Amino acid sequence: MADKLNWGILATGSIAHQFAGGLKASKTGTLAAVGSRSIETATKFTDKHGGKPYASYEEVLADPNVDAVYIATPHHMHYEWTIKTAQAGKAILCEKPFTLNALEAERALAVVRQEGVFFMEAFMYRCHPQTIRVKEIVRSGAIGKVLIVNSEFGFAAGREWNNFRADGAVGGGGLMDVGTYCVSFSRMVAGAEPEACFYAGEITEKGYDAAGSGLMRFPDGVTAHFGTGVHIDLKNDAWIYGTEGRIHVPEPWKCSGGTVTVHRKGQDPETFQYNSTNDELYGIEADTVAEFLEQKESPHMTLEDTIANMRALDALRQSAGLHFAAEMKE
Repeated sequence: MADKLNWGILATGSIAHQFAGGLKASKTGTLAAVGSRSIETATKFTDKHGGKPYASYEEVLADPNVDAVYIATPHHMHYEWTIKTAQAGKAILCEKPFTLNALEAERALAVVRQEGVFFMEAFMYRCHPQTIRVKEIVRSGAIGKVLIVNSEFGFAAGREWNNFRADGAVGGGGLMDVGTYCVSFSRMVAGAEPEACFYAGEITEKGYDAAGSGLMRFPDGVTAHFGTGVHIDLKNDAWIYGTEGRIHVPEPWKCSGGTVTVHRKGQDPETFQYNSTNDELYGIEADTVAEFLEQKESPHMTLEDTIANMRALDALRQSAGLHFAAEMKE
């Protein structure tokens, strides 16, 4: 475990601001450097959060004071900058989805393993005590054999949204941006990989899914349904149904002031309360990197887990006819 980590951040979008706030709440992390496409943007960011501003990502990787790098770029840039960060010898926390497809994930993580650096895909909810508790409850058999997992994650951005998430060429759309959380959660609960995947929804003229629903079938009869989208407000909760009860997670993704309620047959509901601010959520994620730095990966989101999630996303996209111009081909 590392007592302290000096962080560099690549890109200065909304998620980068959230992670920078998390570093202030973390026990181990300090913001050391921020890279952007212009020194003005980087300086505006560091004026708010601290650290040294750079006008390029390469300068952050070359900074000897940087121990770990948070890759907050758009999806289609994750492959390139994961490889470059690994080759620079820095620990890596990369935003989700890790890459545009499983082929890119496999090739990028081969370099990570070759360089011997830490890597974790930035599913912050996986590091939080709430999610760890849900997994423990499921594995304990408290609700019997799991049969159905239902989850949602969607938000209503305007139809004229000028954002890479509204561009099908570079991996935009609900499935890759927030639906990937539902896929990750369903796989975690099932404790297995899907045997069959189906996804359908509204595909816009720009080639991205505005909103959609997915279904995955796992071994032993487990099924998972999810709803997602970037132009639709959803309830954004999760239910796990078993033969002996059910679990409700009202806030599975941000884990902010949420509860976990376990309903067992013939018993009163049992509720576990979790009160975390957004900064604390991302602070826990940063501390997870420090905790498992020497192991090169976190048990909460392993390298193999990342690759498997990308394979499931590939299968879901294939069923819907979703293809990205920027994704790597064989």
